[in-house]
Amino acid sequence: MVLSWRIKNRLLLDLQDLFSQHKLIPYNFIKFKGILPWDYSAKQDKLLKTVANEYRSLTEKAAVSSQTLTKYVGSGVSDRAAKNAMSSELGGELRKVYVLFSDLRGFTHMTEQIKPEETVEILNKMFTAMEEVITQNGGDINKYIGDAIMAFFRRPYGNEGETAKMVLRTAMRMQDKFEIINQTFKVAYSQPLSIGLGVGVTAGEAIMGNLGSANRMEFTLIGDTVNMASRLCGVAKHGQVLVNEEMAQAAKDHFEMTPLPPMQIKGKSEMQTPYLVQGERLARSV
Repeated sequence: MVLSWRIKNRLLLDLQDLFSQHKLIPYNFIKFKGILPWDYSAKQDKLLKTVANEYRSLTEKAAVSSQTLTKYVGSGVSDRAAKNAMSSELGGELRKVYVLFSDLRGFTHMTEQIKPEETVEILNKMFTAMEEVITQNGGDINKYIGDAIMAFFRRPYGNEGETAKMVLRTAMRMQDKFEIINQTFKVAYSQPLSIGLGVGVTAGEAIMGNLGSANRMEFTLIGDTVNMASRLCGVAKHGQVLVNEEMAQAAKDHFEMTPLPPMQIKGKSEMQTPYLVQGERLARSV
């Protein structure tokens, strides 16, 4: 009996040390130094309950951190990108993507007319409405840039017609949703507002990964496909969705599109032909 008690006593103390080394018990836990036979069960229960409570607390904190991370960088961050961030690893991978940019027309004039807190409220309402449309259709918002949204969609290899259709449906629904909330913007603030929304969408390849420094980085996409989406968005008038030629080819079976006159796009050496999305084609009857 004495030998059995000494073995149990040693095992419990070793287990306590192991939990302490791995921070599974709080720093202020009163550690056991010697355990009498009649105290063994009580001490064991206390140690295990403490570990269980600490583990539960760590799990809850991890869940909150994960939710916070998703809010700041989006759910599209891959496991690999997250692991690279944890190890301060910069770099990315070339991926096929659709990139969508939207921003407000008349935003600067609006900020001159209304109170700063009203500007913030308008942006938050607009971002919330657009985010709902984008995520419901499989997209991920990468970042908010002033009054602009940068989002992306995974682009499949091979037959991409259905995915391209969903991306352009997203862009058109963003315009529809904006028209609805814009009606409230016109009458709900200290000055009547006149703002609009332009959208640019491109299909292509982009580097997706961690960009920045070892101490401060962000998960993002870079490349010509991203730049072109931003430029097309800048050219688009209120209510318009402009796409590049590769996107037009990917979605031509599902959407009516009109080529605009070739124009000089900043950063491009050759003239570019944007395509204006007119609307979805009617389904053909069999």
